[in-house]
Amino acid sequence: MKFLRFFQRKKIEMEMNEEMQRHVELQTERRIKDGMHPADARCAALREFGNVAVIQEECRDQRGWMWLENIWRDVHFSFRSLRRSPGFSVAVIITLALCIGANSTIFSVLYGLILKPLPFHDAGQLVEVYNSLLKGGQPKRMNSVVQYVDYKANADLFTGFALWRAWTFNIGEESDPDRGIGARVTADYFVLLGMQPLLGRFYTMEECAPGRDHVLVLTQSFWEKTYHADPSAIGREIRLSGELFTIIGVAPRSLESFNTDTVLLKPFEWQPEQANPQSRLSAMATMYARVKTGVALTAARVQLATLEKRFHDNVADHATRDYLDRGGYQIALGQVRAEQTKSVRTGLLLLQGGALFVLLLGCVNVANLMLARANSRQTELAVRQALGGGRVALARQLLVEGVLLAVSGAALGLALTWTSLRVINTYTTSIVREVQPVGLDASILTSTLLISLAVALMIGLLPVLRIWRLNLLEAMRSGARGTTGSGNIRSISSLLVTAQVALALVLLVGAGLLMRSFAKVMAINPGFDATRIVHGRVAFNTAYMNPTSTQAVLDQVITKMREIPGAESVSYSSHMPVAGGFPLATIPIRGTVQGKDDTFPVGRWIAVSPDFFKTMGIRLIEGRGFTEADGLPHARPAFVVDRRFAERYFPGRSAIGEMMGTPNPGQKQEEIPVIVGVVENARLNGLEDQGGQPFIYALADGGGGGFSIEIRTMRPFAEMIASMRTKLRSVDPTLPLYQTCTLQMNLDWAAADRRGMLWLLGAFAGVALLLSAVGIYGMLAYDVTQRTKEIGIRSAIGATRGQIVAMILTQGLWKTGAGLVLGLGAALFLSRYMRSLLFEVPPTDPLAFAGVSLLLLIVALIACWLPARRAAKVDPVIALRAE
Repeated sequence: MKFLRFFQRKKIEMEMNEEMQRHVELQTERRIKDGMHPADARCAALREFGNVAVIQEECRDQRGWMWLENIWRDVHFSFRSLRRSPGFSVAVIITLALCIGANSTIFSVLYGLILKPLPFHDAGQLVEVYNSLLKGGQPKRMNSVVQYVDYKANADLFTGFALWRAWTFNIGEESDPDRGIGARVTADYFVLLGMQPLLGRFYTMEECAPGRDHVLVLTQSFWEKTYHADPSAIGREIRLSGELFTIIGVAPRSLESFNTDTVLLKPFEWQPEQANPQSRLSAMATMYARVKTGVALTAARVQLATLEKRFHDNVADHATRDYLDRGGYQIALGQVRAEQTKSVRTGLLLLQGGALFVLLLGCVNVANLMLARANSRQTELAVRQALGGGRVALARQLLVEGVLLAVSGAALGLALTWTSLRVINTYTTSIVREVQPVGLDASILTSTLLISLAVALMIGLLPVLRIWRLNLLEAMRSGARGTTGSGNIRSISSLLVTAQVALALVLLVGAGLLMRSFAKVMAINPGFDATRIVHGRVAFNTAYMNPTSTQAVLDQVITKMREIPGAESVSYSSHMPVAGGFPLATIPIRGTVQGKDDTFPVGRWIAVSPDFFKTMGIRLIEGRGFTEADGLPHARPAFVVDRRFAERYFPGRSAIGEMMGTPNPGQKQEEIPVIVGVVENARLNGLEDQGGQPFIYALADGGGGGFSIEIRTMRPFAEMIASMRTKLRSVDPTLPLYQTCTLQMNLDWAAADRRGMLWLLGAFAGVALLLSAVGIYGMLAYDVTQRTKEIGIRSAIGATRGQIVAMILTQGLWKTGAGLVLGLGAALFLSRYMRSLLFEVPPTDPLAFAGVSLLLLIVALIACWLPARRAAKVDPVIALRAE
């Protein structure tokens, strides 16, 4: 109640004054009635009442809110004081806003992508199970239906298992065909997540069977966007890829945390032969599981490994067992969130470390400014102390000033964070598709508040400690301006500047290493002409089930594409170049038992048309490419391999004529697949696929659910895509053309995460460089001001301007040199944690270390020269007269 009455102070003060005035008036009236003169009566009444001011103070003390009023008064005073120093206030607030905003932004992304638990009960027990053949070049391989059935029956340390597989479909065939993304999941997927339908029902395991699987569960976002959250959507039919599906339910939004691209879910069905024990090694789907509460993940993995060992021991085929042994086969599992974000974890932790470095550097810079400001206010504070202000009151006022600055900086920093997250969210789902957009939640706001309080205490306590230890009255008598004193302040300031330089160097080295890596990536020749290749992908629907008729339509499409003006060459392939997702194929070489490093030959597989190499500009090194004759019935199967494959598996000899494939009893010589050509390495899997798996090219036969079209042209991209859509509609208007781009766009997008990391860390390094320059300049400028008398005396006794400039420069460069030494040591230690982010650049790259050291030295030299030049212009007569 007392706290609330604090906000009624004016009313209470008025009532108190009126009451006291009324009391004096009553006493005056009584004395007038006794015969006194009115003036004498009022004086007597006032004497009897006592000291009004003292009584008012005693009354105020009784209210119990004086501490709050004192703080409020300090806030008003601090606000006026900071307003009188706009340059100082703006510099501190912007510095803190940049530092706090950077930390809040990166921590928001780090929390949203990695630290934030999945929105399911006991999410830490949700795991992803996968096969691993590390030696065989397949560190993460999908699971089979056989494993799923086996684990459900025999792995009692788990509460359940579920299969998940991406599913793409054609939608809107009646009007504007497009390609949609969904998932095929087993019914126990929903049970595993402990999820209830938002509307309708989920399907059952009985519906996970061929012929009964034409039911759909919509995600909440798709339901709201397409059906405007209409409950009557349940029971409706929707046509996907030429087939009718019935909508039976809507899943809550939390399901989308597994994959933001997924909009529809259908039952995961399988044929009886896929559940045959012989199909245990077939990679069909991603497997999720829930470990029982209290069971360690290590123990759960051991149980699955025991089941896999039982399978291994019962394998009758020696070749299969040999393949598993040489590939280093094992079962693996990891928490779902950790597996989803494994590719970005190191980079985000590095950025968070960089942001913390910037925050620390900013705090050091602000503390330096606050110390200088407090030292320059010694006379003011001494006068206030002489007038009765206690040290506690002075310290409280300085702390309040620091809190005001920190809160202002935090508010502006949160605005920067909100803006930054809106930009970042346009990229996060493209990098990690399993996460939803990142936002500012309560944990981020709380952490920002705690950071702000910590900053306020740090920037406020240093001046407080300085003032607390200083004899302010002595300072007032001696006069602080123009003296050569304040040695402690100068020493502390020098240490802070050295720390700034060291912190800045660490960030600059990190940015330099990433810049060198990015330059290396961009300098790579992809092995094909990316700028002139326009790409579009076509997906078939269920009307195209016959390979012969499918090939006929494909030929019509390619013929139409060749009619487009400006189309120099046209080809098609099974996969989109540069997009990744190429299947790994293990193809034994006839006459050898294994490949290099005691493993079977493994390569990325892609099926292409005869004109693919010509269209892409991939150079033929040896042999020949594909011809139309290779696609005729009864023609001998042919492969073309890249140079990396030939050098790895046929060292010292030609790969032409080598036969590949598993031998079949009674197979004729002309039926054995043979290598007919070797082409130059093409980085179809991205520029950074250095030393990865080689490529094996097969002749496309028109099968599969779709194909990619590549057109070599000089025409603008938009014009070509419009022409491609027109030509495709002339063949079949129900077929969608999607994933349209130039291959250079794909290469640029593949490098987007590295470019983003470079920009963010580079921005941190730029802020650190600026703060260091400001810190060095501020320290020396303050020092020059404090040493005005000393510099004047030096000039008066014969010191030249050059000698004064050299003195100031030497002072600044010594501190910079000490910071460089400390920073180089820290950078050498910390840069090793960047190894996974670097491309063909060692963590101790001398060029990066030397370059950023030179840059920081040049910036420091400029920052030192400006106050040195000012010191050299000091007139000794004016300097001594000012004293």
